[in-house]
Amino acid sequence: MSLSSRSSTRSSILKKSTTLEQRLSEIVQSPTKVRFELPHSKRVKEILEEYINQQEVRNYQSLVCAIRDSSLTDSDILSLLQEATQCISLLTRDLRLFVDALLSINWVEKSLEVVNEYQSFIVNLVSAHNYHTKYVVDKLVSLFLPSPKDPEWTKGKPTKKEKAKCMHVHLLLNVLLSVVPMCKEILFKAINMYYPYYNKSTHTQEYYLHNLLQILKYQPSFRPDIFNLIFTKLVTMDVNAPKDILQQNYEDEDLFAMDDDSKSIVSSRTAFTNVNRIALCSALDVCMDMMLKYIEIECHDSKGELDWEKTKSLYNDMIHTFDKIILPTYNTNYVQFVMFVLCSLKSTLTEAFFSYLWKKVCNPNVAGVLRQTAITYIASMIARANFVTLTMIKSSLREISDWIHTYVTNQDGLESINCDVRVHSVFYSVCQALFYVIAFRHKDLITTKKSKGPRSLSSNEQLYLIQYILDIMFLESLNLTKIVTSRLNPLRVCQKAVVQNFAAVTRKYQLAYCYTIIDHNNRNTMPLIYQDEKGSSVISNNVLSDFYPFDPYILERSSRYIRDLYIEYDNQLEESPSTEADHREAMEVDDFLESNQEANSSKSLQRFSYGSSPGFKFK
Repeated sequence: MSLSSRSSTRSSILKKSTTLEQRLSEIVQSPTKVRFELPHSKRVKEILEEYINQQEVRNYQSLVCAIRDSSLTDSDILSLLQEATQCISLLTRDLRLFVDALLSINWVEKSLEVVNEYQSFIVNLVSAHNYHTKYVVDKLVSLFLPSPKDPEWTKGKPTKKEKAKCMHVHLLLNVLLSVVPMCKEILFKAINMYYPYYNKSTHTQEYYLHNLLQILKYQPSFRPDIFNLIFTKLVTMDVNAPKDILQQNYEDEDLFAMDDDSKSIVSSRTAFTNVNRIALCSALDVCMDMMLKYIEIECHDSKGELDWEKTKSLYNDMIHTFDKIILPTYNTNYVQFVMFVLCSLKSTLTEAFFSYLWKKVCNPNVAGVLRQTAITYIASMIARANFVTLTMIKSSLREISDWIHTYVTNQDGLESINCDVRVHSVFYSVCQALFYVIAFRHKDLITTKKSKGPRSLSSNEQLYLIQYILDIMFLESLNLTKIVTSRLNPLRVCQKAVVQNFAAVTRKYQLAYCYTIIDHNNRNTMPLIYQDEKGSSVISNNVLSDFYPFDPYILERSSRYIRDLYIEYDNQLEESPSTEADHREAMEVDDFLESNQEANSSKSLQRFSYGSSPGFKFK
């Protein structure tokens, strides 16, 4: 046969879209070839043996093309799989194309008989030839991604058809994990490789994450590694979805029409792709909802009661992921709330989380930036979580203040002191955390109840008065005056909003007087100029970062798990310090109007607690 006629025959085969039976009949139309039709009992085996023995190559190539290109019926697939199973021993590396063609068959949407036969064939294949395991697992994991034609899920719930498709894949994966020891490592590489890029559609992210969580149902030992992978991806989505963009979108729905504007804050152009920030927030919202739902289901039994053993196991896995991925990442807005929700399930978990963070703060071998981040997590959770008990708040304040006083005492013993924020960054962060908690939770720390008129106090009012005195005595025992008047001058480097609210609270309850120090600091504020590690000049204003991890959570769908656990800031003092009103007003002008001209507008004040930390409002 000439080259041209051979080429013409092959071209005509590729153009046709027929059943496998018709295609196999066309393969052997040459008079030198044996004719056969479906059912082709033992014919596949003969074609494979001829190819292995290098007697006939064209029939093998045509068979592979027929499997890949034909519209296979259920009977075609069933017949192929049965014959392929009978010659498993022949399916070595030399027949990789044939094996790959069988793996490419769309089997999950076929009849249950075909599904069972395919699963049986795959198990036999990898049991006899484990070098095919990688190709098999890669094909299975690729099914974790939805087809472009698949409809989006309604309220995050897959259809019965999609549930069945996923179940078929996971059933086969579970068997392979038990049959082939090397399958675990291969599976981790595959799910990492196929994990969708952070700017993929919401449904793609949802579909893939759903399948990863399904793996944990039959292989719970994989949870630490899969959690690390999931939260690595979610952190990437988080840091690329700034909160201010989502806030502005809520306030102005017209921003959705600006997706095509390359200069719009809704979209961002990188060297590789355009990222729609609003769509990214939506995808992150769905993923966070799925993770928080997983925590709720995993930690409760069928009756809705807390399963303490499962909860402890989940906490141990989650704290490992938090330590490795979430804690070292600066300025995330949402992913850290998994710890917020998890700790709300039982006070023991909250105490354990505080203990874990406080050990980091006190450990000089931990990087300073991590120690600073750890104390902000403690302060932010105490301020925002309504499940943190008063006993926990007081014990935390006591521990923090004792650490500060020890640090101050050690510094006071030195002849000279360097007040550079870079030298004492952890100390200043711990001080700011103390000021923040007192300013934020002062109404919970101090029991107040006004008496009605000049009359004798009732027994309840006497109890309130006694408790009020005890609360004031507790705060006085923290010796806040010594802290704010120390040589290190923490009020100088703390965030202005924290300082102002702390000063107002301490003046009201006569715990410390901060305004003289604040005035002095305002008159003696100079920027710091230094060289970084690369030799570049850096100008610093000597003020601590305003990152507080549990600032208001504004993702709409997943906020349902957080809303009832969260405390919004209330800045209304029962008695405003009238003698300092003008002083504070001047400070607000000095501190905020120069950097933000919207600070005095009513709209700005209403949004202030939803911006970056610390979350205070000002009159």
